[in-house]
Amino acid sequence: MIQAKIIIADIEKISYDEENILSQITQRYVEKYHKHKRETDKKQELITGYLLKEYLNVEKDEQLVINKEGKPALRNGDVYFNLSHSGKYVVLAVADQEIGVDIERIRPYHEATARKVFSQEIRNQLSEFSGEDKDRLFTRQWTELEAKLKVKGIGFSKEWENEKAKEYFIETRCIDEYYVSLATEEKISIETEWFAGNGKEVK
Repeated sequence: MIQAKIIIADIEKISYDEENILSQITQRYVEKYHKHKRETDKKQELITGYLLKEYLNVEKDEQLVINKEGKPALRNGDVYFNLSHSGKYVVLAVADQEIGVDIERIRPYHEATARKVFSQEIRNQLSEFSGEDKDRLFTRQWTELEAKLKVKGIGFSKEWENEKAKEYFIETRCIDEYYVSLATEEKISIETEWFAGNGKEVK
């Protein structure tokens, strides 16, 4: 069976020397780091760049290719990856086939968004719930849709209507107040690893 790994980093539990990390990661994520003002956003980009270095040995922009929707991929090799972050979590998914991953903090149900992006079947399911249960299902369905679209890296482009109707293998997990969904075209076995979850320093 095809294998995949999800690496999850809790940025609130990681201590590090910012300048040291910035000297090790690609310029792409250095620039993203400096662009942001909020500390959480800066840490997300810093740790994203570091996960790429640690798990995929990506240290230079030349090692990556970026598609028109902004999805990065390795220029050489048979390993595929995808990235996502939300709040205190940064997620890197790695597999031997194209893969999409999304993580979202549970958000309030939004009727206009549901009408725009979800199928009638999903909207019917949502109508059966209320309150927190509805918020949870709304967020779960959103992360699963995002993960599907990120497999091919098309985002909410003109191609997405066709893509979202395709059958994908999807695994979704709830972590604290977050949902994380992984999507691939073929069924896979997934290993989960927590990066520096014990608060150790990132060197």
